[in-house]
Amino acid sequence: MANKISNYEEQITPRLQWLSDAQVEQIHYSSLEVLENTGIIVQNAEALALLKGAGCRVQENRVWIPAWLVEECLRSAPKRITVANRLGERVMPLEKNRVYYGTGSDLPFTIDLETGKRRSCTKNDIDAAAKLLDYLPNFDFLMSYGIATDMPPCVSDLHQFEAMTRNSGKPVIFTSHNAANTEAIIEMAAACAGGLDELKRNPYIILFTQPIPPLVHTSDGIGKMYKCIEYDIPVIYMPGVVGGATTPVTKAGMVTLINAECLAGVVLSQLKKKGAKILIGAGATPMDMKTTSTLYGSPETSMNYAVLTQLAQFYGLANFTEAGCVNATLPDVQAGIEAAMSVLLTKLEGCSLVHDVGYLEGGKTGYLPFLVICDDIIAMARYTGAGTRVTAETMAVDVIDEVGPGGNYLIHAHTANHFREEIWQPRTFIRYMWDQWESKGKKTCRDLAAEKVHQVLAEHRPVPASEQALAAMKEIISRRRSECEG
Repeated sequence: MANKISNYEEQITPRLQWLSDAQVEQIHYSSLEVLENTGIIVQNAEALALLKGAGCRVQENRVWIPAWLVEECLRSAPKRITVANRLGERVMPLEKNRVYYGTGSDLPFTIDLETGKRRSCTKNDIDAAAKLLDYLPNFDFLMSYGIATDMPPCVSDLHQFEAMTRNSGKPVIFTSHNAANTEAIIEMAAACAGGLDELKRNPYIILFTQPIPPLVHTSDGIGKMYKCIEYDIPVIYMPGVVGGATTPVTKAGMVTLINAECLAGVVLSQLKKKGAKILIGAGATPMDMKTTSTLYGSPETSMNYAVLTQLAQFYGLANFTEAGCVNATLPDVQAGIEAAMSVLLTKLEGCSLVHDVGYLEGGKTGYLPFLVICDDIIAMARYTGAGTRVTAETMAVDVIDEVGPGGNYLIHAHTANHFREEIWQPRTFIRYMWDQWESKGKKTCRDLAAEKVHQVLAEHRPVPASEQALAAMKEIISRRRSECEG
């Protein structure tokens, strides 16, 4: 939604450009060289036929994409995509320099809110996360934040979608197992949106699907994308790489390969249908050569996203990046530093959709109080990114003259009029002096966040889906399970 502070045009201007324009062009041309000379593997029959018909050189499943075709497809890809919420309100216009934050999906583990023990995620955990995210104001969209490990595996993705859309009205980015399950999820969303035509007009869902680096575009990954394109549903098509393992270890080499994968996705989408709603991006983490961990919280990762965002803006496309995802195993000092630094950078860069906020342990574990803390981190980043308002009123020369030397500003009307917008207020960060803190029970930021989770889960009531929609989703899941297991 539009920011309410008066100098909005200034605020949506990014304040951080990582590379020069010439360097961005170098990476673009290098990516074209990869597609034209090295080529890609395509494992989807429909996509192979489309590529061959468009003038690509094809040998079995190896495809070489000419630069002119990439440029042509970039021209037809939409430069603006508007996403609604479940109520049909158009709340997320994906356009240059508007930044939206959300969680990630499919975490195998969670830290139990009551016992503090790490355990496998269940559908109840997805219910709780969705309800909490519906309440937290700085999360604009949601992903499942867990895997429904207690549900039948062939339809666990459908159960995850049902939990999200039942417990929140916010836009949903979903994952799916295959094209058939993707179509079932679209049918479920249509039941909640008031029909397929209304869903097409104001989609509240976005598919997240991926190729397999390096340069392999799978039948399932493309099939899921093509199913969404048939229904005018936006698609995020982006590789998840590990620098030094599935891409070159150099940051420029990693980004060049990622960008080639993304441009291939643009071509695949536009050959299916001109104007198909496509978003690009990547999971661009290096690998720790000592532990083999993927370094979500490292500075290299944030640097890669800065470059990928510039490339997306160079093409005029919306992009999908990560921030607020950390390698720390608990929401400690390390987690706070990793999350805050990456979230602030994405705000200053002007990324479009920023996901995985609140991941612990390099994307393996979730913990609901950490989402509450991250909500404050996002708020702080947005406040910082809004910039300093410089007007006659805020420079306050007349006020300085009225108070004069030796006076104070505490009782002046100017202070009362402006302190709420000029001094940012967190929800969970501790700002008491020591005696005040002791008198309030010596609670930490993490303690306050856990209290907020308990309060929200007990009291918050998301706008419900209709009984007809709930019944329809249940029936679709049952039908799809019978098809899978039959």
